[in-house]
Amino acid sequence: MRSLRRRGRSTFLSVVAMVVALGGCALAADPPAPEVGGKESAAPAPAAATPAADPALHDLLPERIKSAGVIRVASNIPYPPWEMYTTAGGQQPTGIDYDLSQALAAKLGVKASFDQTAFDSMIPAVLAGKADIVMAGIFDTPKRRESLSFVDYAKDGYSLLVVKGNPQGLKDVTDLSGKTVAVQSSTSEEAAMSKLSKRFESEGKPGVTVLAFPGDSEAFLAIKSGKATARVQATSAAAYAAKTFEDGKAFELVEAPSITAEFGGGMEGIGVPKADTELRTALQKALQALMDDGTYLKILSRYGVENIALTKAEIDQGTD
Repeated sequence: MRSLRRRGRSTFLSVVAMVVALGGCALAADPPAPEVGGKESAAPAPAAATPAADPALHDLLPERIKSAGVIRVASNIPYPPWEMYTTAGGQQPTGIDYDLSQALAAKLGVKASFDQTAFDSMIPAVLAGKADIVMAGIFDTPKRRESLSFVDYAKDGYSLLVVKGNPQGLKDVTDLSGKTVAVQSSTSEEAAMSKLSKRFESEGKPGVTVLAFPGDSEAFLAIKSGKATARVQATSAAAYAAKTFEDGKAFELVEAPSITAEFGGGMEGIGVPKADTELRTALQKALQALMDDGTYLKILSRYGVENIALTKAEIDQGTD
């Protein structure tokens, strides 16, 4: 997942098309399977039925949300499987965060808009009142909790995404010494990679050349073109890319405890302004209801990431 998260064209456009066209669909209905690398990608399993509204949960919402009838969600697309578009060049979002936002809103008796926002502008947009919450696969960290509270909804680690066959034989975080690594700019991965590079240098080893890109598609392209050896990414997102790009023939994962230990991992959450306790409580209770009735797990299952599921919706349980 992203840390504030967390993007490929046979030219630049074809690789971007692969990223944004990764299999997915809206909660209510599944569109035809999009094409990935010129071949059809298997569509996720059918979505769970839209949950019924709970009047008691609706009553917990702030008056402004009740009056507007909508929760405005700031997100950053694409970041498969968390958020993406159903087709390359399309406008219909899909993914874990989109599906879950729609289910949460339905349970609360309102709707949810899902608004594309620049990654480093998502939290400022919420703090400025231009959006109500952030759902973008971001980690719940102490730094972010200075301005937001988090309703935690998944637990994830970190892995390296490399080209299929892992030609440079990466096994753990120590193998990044002397390598070029792609990251998304303004993320904790970028800061952690810079720190790791300095540590290598202090130990008399070659540092890391960091290539920072504004989106995941550019980072994927850097690996695929050989400009970067690896991409540091949350395991859920990296695993989905390895599984779906070119029918699983483009990338593979390198997993090791040292990678998660170096880059963090932990709880990912829905970001809510700290002062907005009514909305936070309503979301927490609605999420717990979706966990209890099976809707939440069905959403994760359709994207193949059941292993990140939680059983209890808690507040601000992330670590640094």
